[in-house]
Amino acid sequence: MKTYLLTAAGVIFIAVIVSLLVPEGKLNKSVNFIIRLICILVLIQPITGIFNLKSGEVFENYIDYAYVSEIYAGHQSEELEKLILKEKGAETECNVEVEFKEGKFKVTAVTVEVAENYKNLIDVIYEYLNGLGYINISVYAESS
Repeated sequence: MKTYLLTAAGVIFIAVIVSLLVPEGKLNKSVNFIIRLICILVLIQPITGIFNLKSGEVFENYIDYAYVSEIYAGHQSEELEKLILKEKGAETECNVEVEFKEGKFKVTAVTVEVAENYKNLIDVIYEYLNGLGYINISVYAESS
């Protein structure tokens, strides 16, 4: 509190000195406006300190990483189905599992169910996904 009062008194003192030294005219109006603005900012500094939020502490409590992971996994699953259809011509149903670990979203497993008429592409799709860098890959044929 002592530091705050000394800072406020110092800024007001400097403001008075500067306003006396600046000649009359357009420059005087501009300088006085800036000085008043600085004084106001210094005087309301304790109020703004109440709202000072640390970047990670407060917001981490409000983020539901499980929900975000679920949405991200759903999106990744849909995109993987489209990619396999485009690249390999096979209709599939994909399930990508995503977890939030060490500050990042990471894919932990991939399950691909191949439509019955594409059974011959199971090994091809497995190798394709392995080449893309996926881990814990399961590719199987749709049961009838």
